[in-house]
Amino acid sequence: MKVSFPITSAETLLQCIPQRNPIVMVDVLYHFNETEVSAGLSVETAGIFIKNNALQEPGLIEHMAQTVALHTGFGYFIKQEQAPTGYIGSIANLKINRLPIANEKIQTTATILQEFAGITLVDIICQINNETIATAQMKTVIAK
Repeated sequence: MKVSFPITSAETLLQCIPQRNPIVMVDVLYHFNETEVSAGLSVETAGIFIKNNALQEPGLIEHMAQTVALHTGFGYFIKQEQAPTGYIGSIANLKINRLPIANEKIQTTATILQEFAGITLVDIICQINNETIATAQMKTVIAK
């Protein structure tokens, strides 16, 4: 299947992740390859994770997790197979430098460090205009 980036189609993105509104925390897929994925989110002015015009910590963490899910899900999508459901296994070394505010665009890159038997370990960097706003290491697990 031939694809071109960025992918902004909500229909396509929803085929790659298990979440549904109002919990969808990715709105663009910028880049995908075997070892890396880059996704984005335009921060809204209202929503379940918005408080005082800023995306709160749980929303930022969920955005990170959905970026990782896009890596797995998009791999299935290009093979024209249904994406599996996954879960956050652990989060380590989470550092949030600042919260993104309404109308900012987050670009998050997850680099695969290790992938084995449905368990994926990644380094994650969230940026706004090349400013690193958050980093973490996350382990995700595909449901069996």
